[in-house]
Amino acid sequence: MQKKYGSYLIWLCWLIYACSYIGKINYAANINLIMDYYGVEKAQAGLVSTFFFFAYGIGQVIHGLLCKKYNTRWMIFGSLLVSAVANVTVGVCTNFEIIKYVWLLNGFCMSVLWPTLIRVLTETLAKEEMKKATITMGTTVAVGTFFVYSLSAILVKINFKIIFFIATAIFVVVALVWAQAYPNLVKKIKEESDEETEDVAVQTQEMPKKQSVAKSLILLCAATLGIYGVATNIVKDGLTTWVPTILKEQYKLDDSLSIILTLALPVVSIFGNALAVKVHKKITDFVVQCAVNCAIAGCIIAGVIAGLSLNQFIVTVVGFAIVCLLVSSCNSVITSIFPMFMKGKINSGKMAGILNGCCYLGSTITSYGLGFMADHVGWYPVFWLLFGICIAVCVIACVYSAIKINLKRKEEKTVSQEEIDQQDAC
Repeated sequence: MQKKYGSYLIWLCWLIYACSYIGKINYAANINLIMDYYGVEKAQAGLVSTFFFFAYGIGQVIHGLLCKKYNTRWMIFGSLLVSAVANVTVGVCTNFEIIKYVWLLNGFCMSVLWPTLIRVLTETLAKEEMKKATITMGTTVAVGTFFVYSLSAILVKINFKIIFFIATAIFVVVALVWAQAYPNLVKKIKEESDEETEDVAVQTQEMPKKQSVAKSLILLCAATLGIYGVATNIVKDGLTTWVPTILKEQYKLDDSLSIILTLALPVVSIFGNALAVKVHKKITDFVVQCAVNCAIAGCIIAGVIAGLSLNQFIVTVVGFAIVCLLVSSCNSVITSIFPMFMKGKINSGKMAGILNGCCYLGSTITSYGLGFMADHVGWYPVFWLLFGICIAVCVIACVYSAIKINLKRKEEKTVSQEEIDQQDAC
């Protein structure tokens, strides 16, 4: 029975976070139409997303640190309702200058969700259910993104603002479902697994004093993944936000077709988490796994740049879709797989919040920064920047590996010295 209710809880958390994307990236999905409607340039339009990602990233860190103290039921409920108000405000707003401040508030409220949901799953579920939770939660971003872009493509011929009202309605419904279902599920799970939950709690608190090197390795891995989070989200969200504009400007496609083609990015990204879990069986080091993905992504970006002269938009779409798959896989490793696989060794909710905050620092940079670059120097330098970021990740992996090897050598020397001392004592 515990596994049954555990599965229900996983899918409830999945529903909350997947639906959150409807009210998070609906602005980015319609950025072309928004620029035309309000008569603003790419940098101005991108500034709204920058405000959102800035608040979202800072909020991730804050909520990651504080989520242990939250009343989970009402924090998530309140977050969804405030975001519903923010979305309906943008839907009726006629003054573009106001939107960035509304989206700033939206970003901070939405940042409650990820660290809090990860905390719920790691503290409530049995250890054997964590793999299922990791795989399931890893699909939320891609599914949510796909839904938003699909809906936007349909509404483009009617009125793009409708999507903000749809987000409002969905948030209200989902908030009510959460408030009603969450406490009942947790109660059922705890009733069926009181002894198991106590054992897990003891394991989580116990950290052998002699594992100083292991702690250092975990911190080294977490710090490197934080840097990777910034880098990979510059690439991932840069493409998700600006590919419709790239297709419109480079290949003269209309808004509807540009959005429809951009759907290829979230469609393939749905498999990013499954790819991450499968690859992790072969490459067990989280940092090296991400570096391999970025090395391949860099090669593909270079190929897309070389193919731009052919004026074949399908090459650009397919190339960037594969890149999105690879960096989405990295994103799953950073924000989901690493924090949840480290259950019992770290505070998973706190780590998920901090690492997701790093990811959205990258998103903050990309929304305004890439739009500003495109306005002033065109898209070619933007593509080369994304290529350079992928190469930088590989260089950082080399530095990380050298430090890791050094730490392990110190550990071996310490163990050897302890054995000698024990022999002398005998």
